[in-house]
Amino acid sequence: MAQRPDRPTSTGRRRTPAPPVKKPFPWGTVAISSVLGLLLAGILFYAATNQGSGFIDPLKAADKSIDGLTVSDKEARDHTDAPVKYDKEPPTGGKHNNTPQTCQVYTEGVPSERAVHSLEHGAVWITYRPGLDAGEVKTLTELAQGNPYRMLSPYPGLKSPISLQAWGRQVFVDKASDGKVNDFLEAYTSGPQAPERGASCEGSTETGPLRAAPVPPPVQASLPASPAATPSKK
Repeated sequence: MAQRPDRPTSTGRRRTPAPPVKKPFPWGTVAISSVLGLLLAGILFYAATNQGSGFIDPLKAADKSIDGLTVSDKEARDHTDAPVKYDKEPPTGGKHNNTPQTCQVYTEGVPSERAVHSLEHGAVWITYRPGLDAGEVKTLTELAQGNPYRMLSPYPGLKSPISLQAWGRQVFVDKASDGKVNDFLEAYTSGPQAPERGASCEGSTETGPLRAAPVPPPVQASLPASPAATPSKK
């Protein structure tokens, strides 16, 4: 359709078309996008530069917080009924008995094979050298008693007065008042190091070395009954 020519006004002049309206530049949108971009970049930079502090798992944090701690993450978990010869004393993992040792206070040594099973469930096993000062033993007893994942027992031949064991973790101290004792208990009692964390530590309360399971006598094959003798005919 042909465009109409502008009509003349009453004064005889033609109307001048209105100039096109210019939209303002969206400075607000650009500013918000820039701020969000900078914020995201800052978060990514913080995460990349703080991996060793704020972004660390609880087990690694615990392992780094205790001086003198030894860590072993390659412990066997096989079950056996036989006594086990461990490569460290007290042991912190490895083959162990099918039955865990009940977590409580003992005044005699307990089977290591069962104590290790309890460690697998999240227990901390506190051991002390026989003959340790009664006051020290009392302090250790108070730390262990009543906690379903703490166990205390003497351990003959211990290289230091006191040691603490969790699954794959161990520390030796000279005094119950050593700060490492509480740090260890807080970090590893039912802690993230346990492969079967939360499983019960109720089991055997036997003390002394593990006794080998009795070997059942061999089953003797029964002989077939001899046929009854028949009288001879004369």
